[in-house]
Amino acid sequence: MPPVAAHVTAEFTFTARRKHADPFNTVELDAMFTDPDGSTLRVPAFWAGGDTWKVRYASPRPGPHTFRTVCSDPTDAGLHDQTGAIEIGPATGDNPLLRHGPVQVAPGRRHLQHADGTPFFWLGDTWWMALCRRFPFADFQRLAADRQAKGFNVVQIVAGLYPDMPAFDPRGANETGFPWTENYGSIRPEYFDAAETKLRHLVAGGLMPCLVGAWGYFMPWMGVEKLQRHWRYLIARFGAWPVAWCIAGEANMPWYLVPNFPYLDHAQVTGWTEVMRYVRATDPFRRPLTIHPTALERYTARHATDDPALLDFDLLQTPHAQNEGVPVAIRAMRESYADPLTLPVINGEPCYEMLGDTLTSAWPRRAFWSCLLNGACGHTYGANGIWQCNQPGQPHGNSPWGGGYGSLTWEQAMQLPGSTSVSLGKKLLTGFDWTRFEPHPDWAEFTELKWLPLDGAHWLWADAVPVDPAASNRKVWFRHTFELPADCALRHAHLRIAGMNHVDARINGLPAGTGWDRTTGAQFDDLARLLRPGRNVLTLLVEHRPATKEPAGVIAGLALTFADGRIERQLSDPTWHCATDEVSGWLDADFNDTGWAHAVSLGRHGETPWGPLAEPDPEYFGPQAAGIPGQVRVIYVPCAAPVQLRQLVPGRTYRAWTFDPLTGARTSLTPLTAGADGTQHCPPPAEIDHDWVLVLED
Repeated sequence: MPPVAAHVTAEFTFTARRKHADPFNTVELDAMFTDPDGSTLRVPAFWAGGDTWKVRYASPRPGPHTFRTVCSDPTDAGLHDQTGAIEIGPATGDNPLLRHGPVQVAPGRRHLQHADGTPFFWLGDTWWMALCRRFPFADFQRLAADRQAKGFNVVQIVAGLYPDMPAFDPRGANETGFPWTENYGSIRPEYFDAAETKLRHLVAGGLMPCLVGAWGYFMPWMGVEKLQRHWRYLIARFGAWPVAWCIAGEANMPWYLVPNFPYLDHAQVTGWTEVMRYVRATDPFRRPLTIHPTALERYTARHATDDPALLDFDLLQTPHAQNEGVPVAIRAMRESYADPLTLPVINGEPCYEMLGDTLTSAWPRRAFWSCLLNGACGHTYGANGIWQCNQPGQPHGNSPWGGGYGSLTWEQAMQLPGSTSVSLGKKLLTGFDWTRFEPHPDWAEFTELKWLPLDGAHWLWADAVPVDPAASNRKVWFRHTFELPADCALRHAHLRIAGMNHVDARINGLPAGTGWDRTTGAQFDDLARLLRPGRNVLTLLVEHRPATKEPAGVIAGLALTFADGRIERQLSDPTWHCATDEVSGWLDADFNDTGWAHAVSLGRHGETPWGPLAEPDPEYFGPQAAGIPGQVRVIYVPCAAPVQLRQLVPGRTYRAWTFDPLTGARTSLTPLTAGADGTQHCPPPAEIDHDWVLVLED
């Protein structure tokens, strides 16, 4: 065999000389490799079908490497006691996964790095089902090229045992069928032959597969032993490649249709912990290892295993939500960062862009900045339509729990702005010595931001009838139309909503925001782009869930700020129209709602039974900051509001500039000089009405 460059995979093929009736389950083959330093690795082989087994090997160490095979059937002379050698040369090429080597945990255990010490900023994308036949290779290649061009370097992808479908669902098959035979009797090598074409393409493009072994609820279906064999196969087939391992997806969540779903399945966690121990003991290359939690109670990988010390990095899942998801993500990130068991931390599943057709790009963008400035060493983005491989006219369809996620196609999802926003964020942060960044939430605070007051607004519903807690969930549709002059110069539009128990707000049919927190409500601050001269409509779809024992009702206020400083408020009141059935076209401004009833007022804001809305906690809804003291500060401001900079060096002048997280535009500011108290005021950029980033350099 000719020499192979460092980190490049070499493959050795062996042919059995005996017939084995059940080769996958009865034959284990390993190769004992010895490197130039005399160190030995036990590398598992995989059954490639028929009488063929293969061993894959890669090493960072140049020089001669030798091996000898060990087979569980020592009488098979084709498999047992075979010997060979290979020469490893220096690393070559411009693929960072091969030039710099596979990814590993850095010595300080705060970030990841390549084998040669080059920092690795994890920017992942979510392609859970992309090994299925619903995502042809040509489409796979197009998406990979797009993500590579944007600076992504990780793809989270499931090894055939998928979420959101029952076992052996046709949606999960690839061109050759399923990864296992029915009843999980044996792995099917032909499935992984097809999957390998896609995974190999990722690696060739510098995109590291983070391979998820199975979804969590396969544990009771397959059991620990079969899942360990599943993982041995994955290690043998792909472990020599530059990959990361995720033992299971939503490892602590049971099957969707079990009684009392959802809940944290502790028995499942124990099973997956045993699998994780097995992977740690079996993987000779020690690829970075984690597990994916569900977004219930505790949101980190640490709480999806019985033994967090097995983890190489902490992977989070936080709620697919808007305002309500912000404090959860920040708290989970801070909790992980502060844990005595230091691990690199990454949010592996924040809110997916356009999930349910409501999570617009502002929310995955905010998740990126909220996590990165609170200790994350990277981030995973997700777009609805890609993770489940929706095709035109062929969406994934319903999950077993009965609902779906939307029909946006993978190609439409590829073009959503959120993927560009997170890539721009990565480009900004990697322009600094980002591995030395530390969270500093005390570096900035809002000064003049006031949450939109709702004084004068009414709590509304379709009627004032008391709710029976045993009643079924009920939806009510609300509309409010208003006119804007043809020459209006609208600068800002802010919406605040609160309701029981879920509110979906739209302006002129376009998503404006969703919310379910009735104590503070939810506020949305960059909505001027949705309004137009002439007739406009604000619509609310409200679902009340009587089982919560909370009263039904919704309240809303829309504040419009014009260029001349004038503010116009549109407040919920009994002139609004409502209906108890959905009518086609109801989202359109020109829809005729004269046949709809007027909403019933349940009381003004501040009156019983709700009282006044509280203000959201500025610790989570205010600016987030991180950096290197004495060198650089990066401050993310979630809306177009001024900030007070704190803990500056009194009298010191700082180079200051702003960054538009939506477009990547950078604007230099007049240098800022700290006051005697170490503070300074900074207004938002005049030309934007959304979130912004301030950078200060000493």
